[in-house]
This record gives sequence, structure tokens and C-alpha cells, in this order.
Amino acid sequence: MQATQLWPALLLGIFLCTCDRAPQDAPVSYEGKFYDLAGYMDAEMARLAVAHPTADKTIVLNGTEESKRGVAIDYAADLRLFRQADINKPAWEDKYRTETEALSAGHRRTHYVATDSSLVVRRITVEEDQGETTEIRIERRTGNVLSDGRHELTYAPARGYRVVTEQTNRFGDDVDATVVVRW
Repeated sequence: MQATQLWPALLLGIFLCTCDRAPQDAPVSYEGKFYDLAGYMDAEMARLAVAHPTADKTIVLNGTEESKRGVAIDYAADLRLFRQADINKPAWEDKYRTETEALSAGHRRTHYVATDSSLVVRRITVEEDQGETTEIRIERRTGNVLSDGRHELTYAPARGYRVVTEQTNRFGDDVDATVVVRW
């Protein structure tokens, strides 16, 4: 696949990664019992919009790699994937179990694990040190009659983010894509 064909194929993969059964960008007024991922990502989008950090972005699509250094990123668009994984919905209060592990004094890792196999967001792991979020990892599973997908999203506010998509398509080429953004 040539580099000019890389971007449309990647956009298709990201589009398929964002497909979900619930409305995603609706305002959140519910004070949920889980980590406020939507609120956190909104704050990060605002922080990055003001700071305008340039970044190095690498995309690997089915083995073809393309890298750009010092590029301006549309953080609101890119981080929307993370925001959409928010699980704070009243109907889901009993659909996730919470597991917390203390790593050291003031440093903890909290896992939110789906107990219902029909949920797209399978696991969210939030690592915090002294109350500050240091890393968020999200595992998503998507699928329909045409494809099955596995998506791993990692966000570290001090370093950047990574999105890995593996999609098996029944009537087309499979997609193996990785997007890494470092600032």
C-alpha cells in the first residue's frame, strides 16, 4: 500500500473503531461512581488546545509505516476516542466491577472491568500518583456481522497517546493499525 493510500485506510479503521451503540458526545450531567473519563479528557483537550504542543506522529497500517515530526495535532478530534470510552452512565452502574491496587504510598491503579459481555468498553485502567492521573489504558471490543475489532488505547498526559486497532473483516482486508503520538 502506498503512503497516499495510508491515510484513507487509517481513517476508515479509526471510524470503525469509534462505532458504538450509545450516543457518545452528549453532555455528561450524571455523577457516576466510576472515574470521570469524559471530564478528564475534556480538560486534557482544553489544556492541549491552549498549549498547542507539536508532536511526532507515527502511523503503522498493515505493516506500512509513516512518520511525521513536529506536526500540529487536532487533539480534540484525536482524543475523542478516549472520551467516548466513558462508562459513567446510570444504566451501567452494575455492569462494571472496580478493582484497586495500591502500588505505593499515594500511587494506585484502578481497573474497571466489564461484567456484561455485550459492552464495548471491556476494561479501563487508571493509574494515579498523588491524585494526579499518570496513565489511562482502555480495552474495547467491537463487532458486527461484517467485522470483529480489538482496540487498545493508552493515554499518558506527560508523554502522549497510542491507539492500536486489530480488525478482522469477513469480506475485506483485515486492519492492523497503530497510531503513536508523542509530545
